[in-house]
Amino acid sequence: MNYTALRKKNRNFWGRWYSMNMRCLNNEPGYRDVKVCDDWHIEISGEQGFLNFAEDMMADFDEDLTLDRIDPKGNYDAHNCRWVDSIVQNRNTRFHKYTERGKALVRMHKRWGHSKAVKQRFWSRHKRGWSWEDIINTPPSFTNRKGHMRPQDLQKRRKLYKKRTIWQKITSII
Repeated sequence: MNYTALRKKNRNFWGRWYSMNMRCLNNEPGYRDVKVCDDWHIEISGEQGFLNFAEDMMADFDEDLTLDRIDPKGNYDAHNCRWVDSIVQNRNTRFHKYTERGKALVRMHKRWGHSKAVKQRFWSRHKRGWSWEDIINTPPSFTNRKGHMRPQDLQKRRKLYKKRTIWQKITSII
């Protein structure tokens, strides 16, 4: 199939290839040191670059997926690219792979799950000066205080919370 026919038939696929090339050619933030391999490069290979990209990446393409570099510091080439959903791509960043904070956040997510509450708890603990190990190993508790809470205290707090919400409901009816 020639370039024009393939491009017209697969507009979204062509758009991903074109955007990848433009990000690198225009030196967008985060892409200054990232290159596109010569086989896929729009200026070096021209139309053949898209045909090569299609040959290497078309088999796994899905409209819901995005192009991701397996190694965030690596270049765009057939051995370093894959199609993933946006959640996987957002977790595969230089921050998460190469910084101390990013690695700690990934470990906390693996241990306690991927939720907004876990992420907020991570950042609030970090701002209060907790060590990375304490942030990761202290389970998310009802109060988010450093250390462990006795089960009796936790039950009392839960009962107070329930009473408060019931009282609030009663006063809102009256």
